[in-house]
Amino acid sequence: MRLIRVEIVNSLKTLAACALVAAGPAQATTSVQAGLQAMRELNLIVLDDLETGHDVEGKTFVGGNVTGNSATFGIGNASQGAKASSRRTLTVGGNVGPQININNGSNGGQGPVATTPGILIGGNVGGLNINAQGAAVDVGGNFGGNLNLSNGQVVNIGGSATGSINGSNNSQTVRAGGSINGNANGAAFITNLGAGWNAASTSVAVAAERSLLQTNLTDLSIHLRDLTLASNPSSITMGNQGPIFNAVAGGNGFALFNVAGSLFNTGQIDFTTVGGPMPIIVNVSGTQINWTGNAVGGYNASLNPFIIWNFHEATTVDFKRMVHGSVLAPLARITNITPIEGSVVARSFKQGGEVHLGTFGFDDLPGGGTGVVPEPASWAMLIAGFGLVGAAARRRRAAAA
Repeated sequence: MRLIRVEIVNSLKTLAACALVAAGPAQATTSVQAGLQAMRELNLIVLDDLETGHDVEGKTFVGGNVTGNSATFGIGNASQGAKASSRRTLTVGGNVGPQININNGSNGGQGPVATTPGILIGGNVGGLNINAQGAAVDVGGNFGGNLNLSNGQVVNIGGSATGSINGSNNSQTVRAGGSINGNANGAAFITNLGAGWNAASTSVAVAAERSLLQTNLTDLSIHLRDLTLASNPSSITMGNQGPIFNAVAGGNGFALFNVAGSLFNTGQIDFTTVGGPMPIIVNVSGTQINWTGNAVGGYNASLNPFIIWNFHEATTVDFKRMVHGSVLAPLARITNITPIEGSVVARSFKQGGEVHLGTFGFDDLPGGGTGVVPEPASWAMLIAGFGLVGAAARRRRAAAA
């Protein structure tokens, strides 16, 4: 019996090694890593509806509808930027009611905000002005904007183009489920493709991405909430006007704070940092957060790419003062009246101030969370191997009997 157990263990070791070899370099990305990557690429992520009226310097994703007043997306920032990606300047799952403007400003001095400028809208678009050469336009519903096509531009509309689209050469293409209002002037106008002919690449695609973002960002928030340090060198000192966050790199290379939301019902918020550049994770408990603390001293724009304010259980977050650093609040309705400088993640957002670039700037995930998920072929090999080992063991028992 001892010989049988030894051989089984050895067989399992061999099978596990084979499975790891089969997995090779194609190691799956965890949801937590994917959530962090989204915060690095996108300046604003709203899982449900956005009520706008103020600019966003970087790229924006909205899972629901966009309402409110005219706003500009992708205006850029010469000093701080976001991780470069192929995402559109603006992606929306539902309808866009107000006039929107699409720019393609500087991404922290490292090229333009969007390598693929333009919009991807699942529903209808009320008005659109594009200041980005060759921007891609994909709309699932009707398009009410006015658009002068640029060289090589392609526009796909699920319904009808009721605004005015004007071409200028034969390298431009406009496809629509219904009619197109405007002048081709050499461009190809392809009409009556059927309502919603491009739904798979617009409304369906954005709905799938919204679901994935919700999972990934929620998992990220939980991961950060559960971070611990055996010995935490960071601390908070209460000054005359409010808290001073003394951020010191812990054993894992990041600074960690766990605070109550009531801490921000104060006059001022200050920071000191000890050590090299490091992620600073601030987990904030409480369901209703009223942020009235004014940024002073070391709490300034230089910390924008370093901090994640993780409102892991908040349902409402009301910012009355400027915020430096990224805001992660996947369960909350956020309101603001002053700028937020960093990535913003919200369930819904009533935007009363600009959202500025300076998204979270670290590749490495604080606290790890980089577990490898075996590929399907590897799982199949392991399962089949377990079956073979079991069969071998049964045969040996029968022979011994």
